[in-house]
Amino acid sequence: MSNITRKYLLFASLCLMMLLSCKKEETTGNVVDAVYITSNANTGSGTSASTTITNSASGKVSVSPAVARVYVNTLKGFDVNVTYTLSGTAVAGTNYTPPAALAVTIPAGKWYTDIQIPVINSPLSGNRTIIITMTTASNNVQVGMGSDRNYKAFTYTLTN
Repeated sequence: MSNITRKYLLFASLCLMMLLSCKKEETTGNVVDAVYITSNANTGSGTSASTTITNSASGKVSVSPAVARVYVNTLKGFDVNVTYTLSGTAVAGTNYTPPAALAVTIPAGKWYTDIQIPVINSPLSGNRTIIITMTTASNNVQVGMGSDRNYKAFTYTLTN
C-alpha cells in the first residue's frame, strides 16, 4: 500500500470516528404554557435601572393594596383565568380585606394581571403574612414554572 493510500485511509478513519462519536442534539419539545406569580416589580428609569424578581414582597399596613403580579410565560391568543387561595398569619377582616372572587384573568394578548389585596391600616403586634397560592389556570395552562413548578406561591409581609 502506498504512503498516500495509508494517509487517505487514516484520514477517512478519523473522520468516520468523529462522525460516529458526535452526539445527536436533544430537543426539548414545545414550551409548556404556564403562569407564575412575582412581586410587582418597578424597574425605575434610565439605563442603570435594575430589578430583582422574587416571589415575595413587604409593605407597611398604612400602604394599600398589597400587590402580586401573575404572568404568562408566552403571549396567549386567549384569556387565562387563574384561581388562588389566601393563607398566612394575617387575619382576613382584621389585617386585610379578601377580594370577593379569588380569581384573576390575564386577557388575551397581555403578559400579566395584578392581584390586589386591600390592607387594613391597623397596628400589628408583629409582622403578618398574606400567602397567595395559585391553584388552577384555564386552557391547559400549568400553574408554576418548570418541572418543580416554582413561583406558584407569593408571600406578602405586612409591617408596622
